[in-house]
Amino acid sequence: MKTKGWLIYEEKHAEKNKAFIEWFLGEANELGIKLDFILQSRISFGIQNNELVILLDQESIDSPDFVIMRNIDPLFNEQLERMRIPCFNSHHVSLICNDKARTHQYLAGKGISMLETYFTTADELLTGNRPLPFPFVIKTRTGRGGGDVYKVEDLQQLEAVHDQLSTRSIIAQPLAGIPGKDLRVYVLGREIVGAVLRSNQKSFKANFTLGGQAEAYSLTEEELNVVNKIIEQFDFGLVGIDFLFDEDGRLLFNEIEDVVGCRTLCITSNINIVKLYLEFILQKLSTGETFT
Repeated sequence: MKTKGWLIYEEKHAEKNKAFIEWFLGEANELGIKLDFILQSRISFGIQNNELVILLDQESIDSPDFVIMRNIDPLFNEQLERMRIPCFNSHHVSLICNDKARTHQYLAGKGISMLETYFTTADELLTGNRPLPFPFVIKTRTGRGGGDVYKVEDLQQLEAVHDQLSTRSIIAQPLAGIPGKDLRVYVLGREIVGAVLRSNQKSFKANFTLGGQAEAYSLTEEELNVVNKIIEQFDFGLVGIDFLFDEDGRLLFNEIEDVVGCRTLCITSNINIVKLYLEFILQKLSTGETFT
């Protein structure tokens, strides 16, 4: 009997990732996996007759053998796991890594260099309770792809940002030593798959989708040690760990992308990340390592 899985997206991101979805479906077929692409808007989940339940189009459905979750909904990830359905990534990874404040809090004190980081709101900063001098960077806790990231150089800019963010929870950080340059390290389980250096001479944000450049990058022994310290703290499926650089070119932890985009990895290498991910999942299922 074929291994059955679900590949879940929300509609907005599914439209942008049609080719990636087709890649998943094609590689799954080659590996003998019956992988169904499902929009999360078709799914309802909760409790029925005192038991946890997942419905598809308001109907009961046989549970899959695994789920690849390409949407951000830690509660749904946890529902799957409580129903003994392995979810990649896990609810723990989703809960921590999709919140920049939680991620920094979780990794603090573990020998991982990171920027001075404060958990606050734009309202609070505007009252004068500012733990950092101008200029500094404001990021929403749940922003992705460089969205909702602002450099604030004075009170007037802070007021403008406040109008956009209001009471949303944010983090505030000083500028990195080398603005407009960052490193994404792709991790599968406990293995480093590849690394991509991203740079943007026109912005302090290096994101490729915002006009940055990307090139393959070889990690030094020191950098490998930094990445592995982070890997040790989680049970990852597939993630991207992002770093900034200090004035001396050393890595500063920035964030972890749970639903990581793989475009830059694809254009800078010949790595078949989708096949590797599916093979990793099959190996996890065969050994029963998916539940801890």
